[in-house]
Formats: sequence, C-alpha cells, structure tokens
Amino acid sequence: MVSADAAAHQSSARRAENALTLSLMFSGIRCLLQYVLLPFLLPLLGLAADVAVPILLLINLLAMVSIFFSLRRFWTIGYAHRWRYLVVAATALVLLVAFTAYDIMQLSGA
Repeated sequence: MVSADAAAHQSSARRAENALTLSLMFSGIRCLLQYVLLPFLLPLLGLAADVAVPILLLINLLAMVSIFFSLRRFWTIGYAHRWRYLVVAATALVLLVAFTAYDIMQLSGA
C-alpha cells in the first residue's frame, strides 16, 4: 500500500516531468517553425521572413520560462534525476539564449 506522502511525491514528480516535456516541446516547435515551416511558408504567402522573428522570440521566451519552472520544481521535490535534467536544461537554455540574441540582432538590423 502506498502512503499519502509517497503518492503526493509521485504526483509532484509526474507534474515535474510534464513540465519538462512541455518545455522541450516548445523548443522542438521553435526549431520546426524556424527551420522547416517559416522559410518555405512565408514566401508562399508573400510575406517577408522578418515576420517570423517576433513569433520565434515569443516561443523562445516561453520555452526558457518553462525550463526554469521545471528546474525549480525538480529541485523543490527532490526529483531523483534532477542533475541529469540540469545538463539537458542548461544545454537547451544556452541554445535558446543564442537563438534569442540572434533574433534580436535581426530585429535591430545589426
């Protein structure tokens, strides 16, 4: 029989894993949009590629916030695999910061 504390911990761990999944989905969606859909779809619609930059910035920011919240939740609940996730999250954050900086440079015309 599972105690109430163990059940609550499992529920928290499940929510933390869901947050991780969501943050990685945001990153994946960003990649699909930036490299697959928008370069081909926008010219077909007669729109300039600069239209995509604000959309990608928003997605990048949402992904970064989601990663931070999932990291915080993993540490709060003492998740067993939090150190492994930290490596994945740090790598994703470095890439997202780089992509965001590039997008901001594109918006500023630099």
